[in-house]
Amino acid sequence: MVRRFVERVRPWAAPLPADGAPTVAVIGAGPAGLATAALLRRAHVRAIVFDRDERIGSSWADRYDSLRLNTVRWMSDLPGRRMERSLGRWVGRDDIVAHLERYAAHHRLECRLGADGAVSSIERSGDEWAVSGRSGERRFDAVVVATGASRTPIWPSWPGAERFSGRLLHAADYRRPDEHLGARVLVVGAGSSGGEICVDLAGAGVDVTWAVRSAPQVLPREVVGAPATPFGPAGEALPDAWVDRIVPWLERRIYGPRDYLPEPGEPMTRLLAECKEPMTADGIVELIRSGRVRVVAAVADLDAAGARLVDGSHLEVDQVIAATGYRPGLESLVGHLGVLDNAGRPVDAVPRQGLGFVGFRVPLTGTLWAIDRDAHTVADAIADQLR
Repeated sequence: MVRRFVERVRPWAAPLPADGAPTVAVIGAGPAGLATAALLRRAHVRAIVFDRDERIGSSWADRYDSLRLNTVRWMSDLPGRRMERSLGRWVGRDDIVAHLERYAAHHRLECRLGADGAVSSIERSGDEWAVSGRSGERRFDAVVVATGASRTPIWPSWPGAERFSGRLLHAADYRRPDEHLGARVLVVGAGSSGGEICVDLAGAGVDVTWAVRSAPQVLPREVVGAPATPFGPAGEALPDAWVDRIVPWLERRIYGPRDYLPEPGEPMTRLLAECKEPMTADGIVELIRSGRVRVVAAVADLDAAGARLVDGSHLEVDQVIAATGYRPGLESLVGHLGVLDNAGRPVDAVPRQGLGFVGFRVPLTGTLWAIDRDAHTVADAIADQLR
């Protein structure tokens, strides 16, 4: 906390690396990759950022138009540069992307994007790391993978999906509600994306049904006008058993009886360990209670006209949006190195000499808060190893 406060009042810019400085490949030009690259540069290491997409922050730029941060602006800074107050308390998608572009320019980061930045595999080669992609193989002293926990959409294997005559898309392809006007839309999946898409659609007058098996805890962005995320660091310091009791209690104090969604299938801390954060979709409880968003049981299978639910009922719909989450998708990149767990996530922030991972945790404080801390941890460890 003290370091974060100091960095907010005393911003800094990364120096240019000296000739002959150790070189690190940072895979991913989102917040995690840019933050790590800036910190490596400050430690006198040359960091080169690679990303398969054509622009910085594409993981944000490619999501729905109404997307906003769930962490308050001043808890979403990256090392060395604050988010401008003019961006508001809850920063929107386009402003996030523009801020990331300014952040890269502020630290004069080296970024290879598009075809030149596509990386397909990482191999240990003697004392170096071989990074291969469309532009061939390059050698580095170390590698940091910062592609994030939401790289690859998860598609459910619904029987009969090929027979569905309507439109079937993943939340990754959803952009704005006006593309769905006049349709009967079924949103499947009870994470923040599913809730926020329901709010977006219902606000535009779209007929929305939400299929939910179990849902996480529901927390608002603000409580009595005050942002809720500053309580996250305090929550992280508490024993898991306390957090698992306090968060449901807080939800009931805010929303009353949980008559709007099914109960969570697991305790809060276990959900966080599985990268399932509390759902923040402001307005969703009111929309459900008013009937503008109808909650139904989980989907069992699809047919030409719609979806059959696990309770045996049938729902006729025109479109199905699968808000069924994402996975890191690291298997092809590092799966052969023995550094992933059974869920495909890194087993440690620095599991091998010269190999680090940033941006794969989802704590109670929010992803960007964790990125700042993890980027410091990994950059310091890699820089120490290269000295």
